[in-house]
Amino acid sequence: MLLGVVIVLVVALVVALGVFFARGAADEPEQQPAAAAECPVSGLRITADPAVSEALEAIVADLTASGADCADVAIRAEDSSVTAAALAAGSAPDFDVWVPDSAMWPARVTGQAELTGVDAADLVVGDTIASTPVVFAATEPTATALEGESAGFSSLAGRSVAAVLPDPSAVAASSAALLALQTAVGGDARTFTALSLALDTGVVPTAADALGAVAAATSPTIAVTTEQAVLQYADEATTPLVPVYPADVKPAVSIPLVTLGDASGDTLMSVDALAAAVADAGDRLAEYGLRDAAGTATDAAGEDAQDVGAASDPADSVNQAEVLRTWQVLTAPSRMLSLNDVSGSMLQPATADMRRIDLFEQAAVRAVNSLSADSSLATWVFSSRRIGGQDWQEIVPFGPLGDPAHKQLTIDTANNLDSLVGGGTGLYDSVLAAVQYMRETYVPGQINLVLLNTDGYNEDDDGLDLPGLLAQLEALRDPAKPVAVIAIGYGPDTDQAALEQIAAATDGAAYQALQPTDIGTVLVDAVTQRGCRPNCG
Repeated sequence: MLLGVVIVLVVALVVALGVFFARGAADEPEQQPAAAAECPVSGLRITADPAVSEALEAIVADLTASGADCADVAIRAEDSSVTAAALAAGSAPDFDVWVPDSAMWPARVTGQAELTGVDAADLVVGDTIASTPVVFAATEPTATALEGESAGFSSLAGRSVAAVLPDPSAVAASSAALLALQTAVGGDARTFTALSLALDTGVVPTAADALGAVAAATSPTIAVTTEQAVLQYADEATTPLVPVYPADVKPAVSIPLVTLGDASGDTLMSVDALAAAVADAGDRLAEYGLRDAAGTATDAAGEDAQDVGAASDPADSVNQAEVLRTWQVLTAPSRMLSLNDVSGSMLQPATADMRRIDLFEQAAVRAVNSLSADSSLATWVFSSRRIGGQDWQEIVPFGPLGDPAHKQLTIDTANNLDSLVGGGTGLYDSVLAAVQYMRETYVPGQINLVLLNTDGYNEDDDGLDLPGLLAQLEALRDPAKPVAVIAIGYGPDTDQAALEQIAAATDGAAYQALQPTDIGTVLVDAVTQRGCRPNCG
């Protein structure tokens, strides 16, 4: 009986305790599942060049796979040249961090904005996160030959192979190559100018176009591009191409993280986290043909890959932007009025069997052939009172040298200038008329200039004197529409001091050919260096 009572009491106690704990549990809030880890790069809006955007997407995806919630990280692919042009024009940034394919682009934005007076965004260039060397892409036979010759940028002067260059204004590897070329020739402006103009004939819009041209070429040809571009091309190409690492200057493009000067602390912390994530993702970079920030070669780059380092020096980026500006000036289409002295003194002997006009005719033909097809040229002559009281006369109007008929007419005219010789030297009035005409018909985007060729002094006493001409030229000066006079004096009878003043008044340059053999060299120099004056060296 007692045992039964105890059992009943125990059962009652268990029931009571069960009710108590059940009520307590009901009073507690419902337990939530564990929250996902916060993404270390949370909230970033990233604009990245296509060369690196896919690698960044993969690295951010890896963060997500590790448990971080990176859904609010937006990565937009855009060519660096497009982003740079918009920023240089004053457009407001629509990103928190910009990842261009080269540190050259932020330097170009700053430089362009300063030149044009635009209030551009304040850009802060941060850490380099990846890099890729600049190489020569070639077929295997051409690559073997180049490596045997220890070919480099300095050997481009020999032109043993044709070179295809992606447009430097759109492709950072090309501006890095131009700086390497400038370095390889020791900063010699004349040599650099000549090589730049030679390369200009092989410019194509993109790296893919350059690689395709090499693959299709029937003679030894190289493309100046990046190791990454060659590796990615190899995945799809039917004609294999391999990278050749230059033997002299070894440029590379460095991919930085660029932020805004007014970025918040949270944004900068996220950018630091992004840099750390990329630094730990060397294998991911290699999958997309990229090297790490130090430029270390990986197995993916191939057994012949070299450790070339990365071009992370800020001064190097500024120099690339400057050499790009120089390239654009050098290769801009010329609109040139050739103003040629046909006064009687041009019939004087220059050598035992040639007159001054004969040597000039030969040099003029060479100069015409040195201009690109997208240039335009007009030919005027001057002496004294050719048309009534007028000293100058148009012989060939402006036309594109890409038009075979116009080019041939220009050459034929140059070869027959001796038939027009006669009279005195009506120099000053003719120069003013030529400059006025070029100003009135100015074409933006081209190098508008007057190429003056003369062998004497002004002999028109009824026209302008030198102070009057200089005053008129000064009144015509317009930095927004520059028209330079490039003056060449032939022989010892030239008023070289006057030519130098005329050139200075128009931001041009004056040359002198004292010896007959100088005429051809000086004239071709004057034409091919039209974009680097007055600092051609």
